[in-house]
Amino acid sequence: MLAVQMGICYNQLVHISGQLYNCIIGWEVSIILDKNDFAPLYIQLQRIIREKILNGEYKQGEAIPSESEMMKMFQTTRGTVRKAISMLVTEGLVEQIRGKGTFVRLNPLKYSIWNFGGFTDYLKSRNEVAVSEVLEQTTVNMGGKAYFKLVRARGVKKDTGVLYLTVDTSYLPVSLFPGLERYDFGKESLYNVLRNDYRTYPGRTEITLSPEEVNDKIKEILQVDKKETSLLKAEGVVFDQNNTEIEKVKVVYGPHVEFKIMTNMN
Repeated sequence: MLAVQMGICYNQLVHISGQLYNCIIGWEVSIILDKNDFAPLYIQLQRIIREKILNGEYKQGEAIPSESEMMKMFQTTRGTVRKAISMLVTEGLVEQIRGKGTFVRLNPLKYSIWNFGGFTDYLKSRNEVAVSEVLEQTTVNMGGKAYFKLVRARGVKKDTGVLYLTVDTSYLPVSLFPGLERYDFGKESLYNVLRNDYRTYPGRTEITLSPEEVNDKIKEILQVDKKETSLLKAEGVVFDQNNTEIEKVKVVYGPHVEFKIMTNMN
């Protein structure tokens, strides 16, 4: 349990650094999950445990408190604890070992995604399954031209659920790709459709990296704390084999994506 030098108290609520705690006896307190918070209790608990992992309080390779200990620490139910742990397993921050407990992973999962194409192929190379959830699919007008707009949450399938890595927004000219609205891009790869049905092969990209202020919905999808104000964004255009601009795209990256940039100094 969290030890705080605050004197003797008995079953009373106290505030420490703006956080509400329940002082049980003496120096020991338990964090109270806020039932009035917009986020479900298991999400709140997941964020607290994640923060303890990231700040080193729960160290790599070591066991985190048991379900029973968590229930007592956070004054919550076993179901809430199990859901929170399950999400952390999906994130790749912890692993469960039968008969021993839940341990902080020695090497937390990271996904190296540096370009706009090949998301499905990249995960296949890792023997993992790509997942896409369509958030928006419509036709919009930009600069006097009609574009097919597609917004997707993209992630990887895990035993405990889906770990979403990015939120992608694509704009494709209707004049080049009529009929895209007929496809179910929750099941089909956009670039596979372009290659197979439109004989268009995405080639080079031009991108700009910058921070992007994101709303609570995107934070929830990418499992980012609401206190965070911005995430990394890559924005640019994609050209085909004939150097024709075929897509305007914006990708917002979650915390489980890393970039590796190699340069030649010669």
